This record gives sequence, C-alpha cells and structure tokens, in this order.
Amino acid sequence: MITFSDNLTRVRERLGMSQKAAATRMGISSSLVSKWEKGLRTPDETQLWELSRIYGVDPAFLREGARAVTFQPRSMVTKNTDEKQGLGSALNDAAAQVHSLYVVWELAGEMPQRLSLSLEYSEPRLEELAGMVRRFLGLNDRMTYTELCQALAENGVQVFEWKLPPKLSGLSHQRDFSVIFVNRNMPERVKLFTLCHELAHLLFHLRGEEDTAVSVMATRNDPHEKEANRFAAELLMPMSKVDDLLQRQGANLRTKSGFLAAVDHFGVSHGAMFYRLVQRNVVSYTEKSRFFTEVPREEAEPEGARVSEWKDHPFEDQVPPRLLELVTGHWLAGKASIGKVAGWCTAGRSTVEKYLSSLAEDGDEAVNDVDLGYAEVEGLTA
Repeated sequence: MITFSDNLTRVRERLGMSQKAAATRMGISSSLVSKWEKGLRTPDETQLWELSRIYGVDPAFLREGARAVTFQPRSMVTKNTDEKQGLGSALNDAAAQVHSLYVVWELAGEMPQRLSLSLEYSEPRLEELAGMVRRFLGLNDRMTYTELCQALAENGVQVFEWKLPPKLSGLSHQRDFSVIFVNRNMPERVKLFTLCHELAHLLFHLRGEEDTAVSVMATRNDPHEKEANRFAAELLMPMSKVDDLLQRQGANLRTKSGFLAAVDHFGVSHGAMFYRLVQRNVVSYTEKSRFFTEVPREEAEPEGARVSEWKDHPFEDQVPPRLLELVTGHWLAGKASIGKVAGWCTAGRSTVEKYLSSLAEDGDEAVNDVDLGYAEVEGLTA
C-alpha cells in the first residue's frame, strides 16, 4: 500500500505536470505542494478538491487510493505535452478504476478472483499453450471479440471498454484481481487482437513484480511485447491452420483477393492476418500498402469520461458484468448515489442515470437518487 503523499506525487507525475505548474494553477507556493508530497503537510478539504480538479481525478481517489497501482510502461511514445497529458490522464483513470474495484467488492463483502491460469512462455510450445488456453476458456477455433469478453468475465478477468488516447490500444493489470482495458475507438477485430495481447500479459508476464503492463506504448523490440503479439496471433490463427491454408492457397495469398479471403476465414483484422503471413515469409512488411490501407487514428484524445455516451455504445457493454451487478445493487440498497456509481464505473453521471432509469422502467419503479453527499463526476478527465 502506498501513502497519500505517494499517490499525490504519482498522479501529478503521470500528467507530466511539475510541482510549480500545479502550484501556479492553485495560486499557492510550490513549496507547499512539495510538503504535501513529502508527507510534511496535508491539504485541507478545499485544497483537496482543487487538486482533484486540476489532476482530473475524483477527490476520494486522491484521499483513499493507497492501493493504487504503480505503472511501469517500458517506453512512453509521446510527441508533445498534450499527448503526455492524455496518456497520464488515462493511466490515472486506470489506477482509480483499480482502486474502485477494491472499494466496490469490499462493500459487497467479497473480493474478485484473479485469472487462475498462469503459464511460462515457450516459443517451441506456443501452439500447445494457445490450445491449452482455448480449452481453459472454452473458446471456439474461430472466436469473436464478444465471445472472448464473455469467457474472460466467467474466469475472473474484468474487461473495460474505454475511450483511450489514440496510441494506447490496451492496458492490463494483475495483482489481487485481473483487469484489462481496451480502446473502444478501434474496429472490433482490432480490439479482438488487443484483448488476446493483453491476455498474454496476464498469463505470462504479470506475476506481482510488474503490476500493470502498458501495451503499444512499448517499443517493438521489447521481448514481452513480441511474446504477447506471437501468442495473440497463435490464439486467433493457429500456425497449423495457417500452414493448411498456405498448402491449399499457395501463391494466391500474395494477391489482394486471396489475402482478404484469409482475413474472413479467420475472422481477424487485416493487420493481424498480415502479421501472420509475414511470420511465414509469405509477404514482407514493405508490401503492406499493396493489401490494405490503415486508417490513421485521431491525433487528439476524445473529451469526457472514459466510458462513452449511451447513444454511442450501450453502457452495460463497456463495464464488466459483475461490477455492474454489484454497483447497481449498492445503488438499489441505498449504499451509493448515482454520482458514486458513475465514479466507480468511470462514466458520466448522465450515462449512469440513463442506465439506471432503464432498469427502473423494466421494473416499473421510480428512480430516486440517494443523496449521500458524493460528488458528481461528469467530465472526469477534464
């Protein structure tokens, strides 16, 4: 567990903000911020609320986030201050989400279980390991993103779909429980590969020494990233089946029509299929533009809370089912306000209100918020 002062420091540093910059925005001396972060002084409630506004996190997380994770990204690929702040905001939200999971489950008198399967990575045994995971999760040979999400939920992995900075495809955390964050702004088949990639981190790399892996922010030469990519490819496109396809199709896979047929055959993204064919020396990276054109992601991070608005994507599809069940139960039991539920789910209050209203309509009950003095969290990352 980390101290309040440690958490305060980490939240600020993730944003790339100096003590002086934070102090200037608050209208205080940088020496006072330094004393807070050294544990020599403690901000009062007004100062705490102002800090939370500046850092874009909930005051409760600043005050209580003693079990917040320590992020250890292997390479921070950011070009400017805005990108750095966007990434830092996402990491702060992820740390706060992990803290919220502790709070929600403890309030329910239980604790979520982490993924029970743990493996040692082995290149020669990769097909065997992927087959073992497929059987463990009860997956079909040709899986979908929805199917994999459901299988992971049934085995203790909390999967969140969030609006994330363009360069960040996914995050994974594992200590007392297992969590994966996926960038919902990507096409579904790209999200499928990302989910398999993050699953690889849970299976092979997160043993307690490194609590959270940050994917895509690592260099291509990082061994863990290479292993995660190879496992994801094997899980989605077993090499034996790729070789069978090569025997049947041969040179046809070097044509655009043959390539697209292979994409549909495995139900994967263009990039994932191309990666697999590169591994088999069917094509080279320099030929990518001949087969498909990658649509560049937006340079700017979307505004607002991590969970998208209701009209864009159903709220219940973006939050793990067990977490949603618990927070809804806490609200119905009068243990939490709508604002608190929104904070636990890292969503805008209006989105949560609409979801809870839909539940009440199903049960023909009026929706009445429980006023427990919690803050609303609309615009959490502003």
